[in-house]
Amino acid sequence: MAFVADCAPADVSTRRGPSPWIAAFLTVLTPGLGHLYIGQPRRGITLFVLILIADTLLMFAMMGVLARFWMFAVSLALLVGLWLFILLDAIVRARRTPSSSMPGQNRWTIYVGAFVLACLVFAAPCIYALQAHASGRLLWLSVNGSSMEPTLESGEYLLADASYYRNRLPMRGEVAVYKDPKQPDRYPAIKRIIAIEGDRVVMRGGHAVVNGMAVEEPYIEPGAAAGEFANMPETQVPSGHVFVLGDNRAHSVDSRDSVAHGPVPLGNLIGRVTDVAISRHLARMGRWIGTPSSW
Repeated sequence: MAFVADCAPADVSTRRGPSPWIAAFLTVLTPGLGHLYIGQPRRGITLFVLILIADTLLMFAMMGVLARFWMFAVSLALLVGLWLFILLDAIVRARRTPSSSMPGQNRWTIYVGAFVLACLVFAAPCIYALQAHASGRLLWLSVNGSSMEPTLESGEYLLADASYYRNRLPMRGEVAVYKDPKQPDRYPAIKRIIAIEGDRVVMRGGHAVVNGMAVEEPYIEPGAAAGEFANMPETQVPSGHVFVLGDNRAHSVDSRDSVAHGPVPLGNLIGRVTDVAISRHLARMGRWIGTPSSW
């Protein structure tokens, strides 16, 4: 009896509280779920709402509302930092929480239900993002090909302002995202607007001459002076259209080729490229594309 009496207090004192590993796993599944597991549902719900806000902010940073690299970087850092904080907070609190403070909450049915509910809540912005991307309002673009080198390198991801051309007319020098006038169902094209409706355009040795004035184009690769489409007689941009060129003139199918491309109708313009978001060259991340200051 004495032996049992001596052991009983020790058994009580060594009762384990919530597992930090389980709290971490549940938090990875859904932010706030780990806090529900350790018996702190209010804190978990608050942190879940904060994650939802940060996720929505990141989505807007990829749309025309806040399509700038600094906003994208801040939103992404906020989301990742907040998620890591919630993970560490759940682990630390699980270590400090005694099992006696978790009455009736260690039921997996509750966690499964909370996880399903969280997925449904997260589904709303995800569905909106998919619809926005399909309609051209969410522009998260990758560069495929070399037609815009050296300004844009193949494999880079770009941010673009999808609302820019809704209330503004296009301007010379802007790097535009648009639907190919000959193949509108293809992946959106990216080229630079060289001339607008009514302008007269001539190509000489890969360089553009607009309305009788040579355009300053320090960002282009003109290619061979006698190459295909390097020289083009004067043409006037039709009403309601823009004339676009790739910065890599020798490797670009653009408005110079009236058969394969031609001028771009204003209705085909989707948005204006703003920044390089992700690149294998760190120095290029955040690079402003927009409109050159010389225009």
